[in-house]
Amino acid sequence: MENNEMKSIVESYFKAYNDFQVDKMVSYLHDNVEFRNVSQGHVTLSLSGKKSFTNQANHAVDLFEKREITLKEITFEDEVMDVKLNFMGILAVDIPEGPSKGEKVEMDGRSILKFKDEKIIYIEDIS
Repeated sequence: MENNEMKSIVESYFKAYNDFQVDKMVSYLHDNVEFRNVSQGHVTLSLSGKKSFTNQANHAVDLFEKREITLKEITFEDEVMDVKLNFMGILAVDIPEGPSKGEKVEMDGRSILKFKDEKIIYIEDIS
């Protein structure tokens, strides 16, 4: 798979994410997608399969009034894409012992994405 093809898929995936279009977002995922969220060196969420990912993505929609991922830097190695990004979101709910509804949350992070059959098969979000 060419780098520009992977980049196009990932840009479309994140655009759908930003627009709260879960069905479109998961259309770029392989049926056997694996997802991991790593925060401060610890795995905080691990999902296997498109159905599990879709359920989590639908739940996450309710957490934010607005959200936006901006891609800052992209590097490639074989069929692996490493994306440095910025996340910004406006909370739609209060987070227990955390920020309140209406507050802006912002952080830098990165996503490592792998591809199979022209779909995203692996996502690791690191913050």
